[in-house]
Amino acid sequence: MCSQYEGLSAKEADDLMIGMINLLVCDVMDEARAMTKKEWDTRDARYLPHYFASAIFYTVQNRLREAPQC
Repeated sequence: MCSQYEGLSAKEADDLMIGMINLLVCDVMDEARAMTKKEWDTRDARYLPHYFASAIFYTVQNRLREAPQC
């Protein structure tokens, strides 16, 4: 299995990492926009900060482990 950062420069790897985080945020925003008022009101919003923090942490860790450093 090859790394998604294989062959990229440090700048390109950083740009890819930032793009992946942006996609994560956009997906969640699209999901929220598609919810009905009832779905929104009953949503467990307490998990969102943990979800985002975990997703961003693992994205950054993969970047640090798999791509060239500056």
